[in-house]
Amino acid sequence: MRSTGRWLLRPPSPEAEARLFCLPYSGTGASSYRRWPTRIGPLEVCPVQLPGRENRIRHAPYDSVAEFAEAAAEALAPSLDRPYVLFGHCMGALLAHALAARIEDLGLPPATLLVVSSAAVPHLPAEQRYRAPEHGVGGIYHPSMTDEQLAGELHHVAAALGGGEILPELLPLAVRVLRADVELCYGYQLPAPRPVRSRLTAIGWTADPEVEPEEMRRWSAYGNAVHRVLEGGKLSYLAAPTALTRLLEEEHAEALSGAATTTMRGTP
Repeated sequence: MRSTGRWLLRPPSPEAEARLFCLPYSGTGASSYRRWPTRIGPLEVCPVQLPGRENRIRHAPYDSVAEFAEAAAEALAPSLDRPYVLFGHCMGALLAHALAARIEDLGLPPATLLVVSSAAVPHLPAEQRYRAPEHGVGGIYHPSMTDEQLAGELHHVAAALGGGEILPELLPLAVRVLRADVELCYGYQLPAPRPVRSRLTAIGWTADPEVEPEEMRRWSAYGNAVHRVLEGGKLSYLAAPTALTRLLEEEHAEALSGAATTTMRGTP
């Protein structure tokens, strides 16, 4: 198997039954999944690293979601040789969907399951997708926010990760990455819903200050979607709550079973 380079923090195991590729939240890198287990049932957890952060700090962040999807599909192609799930939360959900679509366009093996969490659908204008930030509410970003406000949000995320304060010498770079991610999200809009072949699970969170669970139902326009609501807020997913890991394992098993049934029915 060819190397996926620096896109993954560790080489995927050739022994894994299936893989779970996790896309990061705005302003964070692959290590944001450090509180997740290395496996969820048969799924090997494979956090995806974006340029401009952590071990790819010297690489420029992407200017467009399409550019990301093109590069990520090529880089991860060797690892799509068995059933796999794409998971993304907020910005990561937009990236995961774009990646799933690009993989299909290239004729590569499609994801068994696409899981999008806490993200408004990308065909809506940005002013409809994102709420204005409120003081003291973590996880809501806007291009108009000052560097100081973005820094405050980064500290909030760092606390949720259990990593303490961001080192002062690293804070300016972290703010630049977060601002680039915010601008990426606000500048991204599809002309219409882009359905994918993969089964799709849309997750809403009861205490999410930005995306209400009901809003996640709009993802039905993007494929064969089911909708789930979990207890928690915008950053609860960082701790890999049992409800989320159980959902991922169960939804993957159901999607895999459905794919196998479809294949069998289509066999002469």
